Amino acid sequence: MYTVREAAAAVRELRESRGYTQAELAQRARVSRSFVADVERGKATVEAAKLFDLFQALGFEIALRERESGEFRR
Repeated sequence: MYTVREAAAAVRELRESRGYTQAELAQRARVSRSFVADVERGKATVEAAKLFDLFQALGFEIALRERESGEFRR
């Protein structure tokens, strides 16, 4: 992912694939439903820590991958 919009699309896609409403995801991530809506709209001012909480609640983690080699940093 390179942009907030790409993260937004990923959050929405993952949420919908798990059958969660915005409110259910918000509860699981311990954030407000309006925060989830802001993220899904690609609002550029979202708090990074809360974005990580959303991905964790969806069962994912953020990993760093070097673009040239494709190697992941642990």
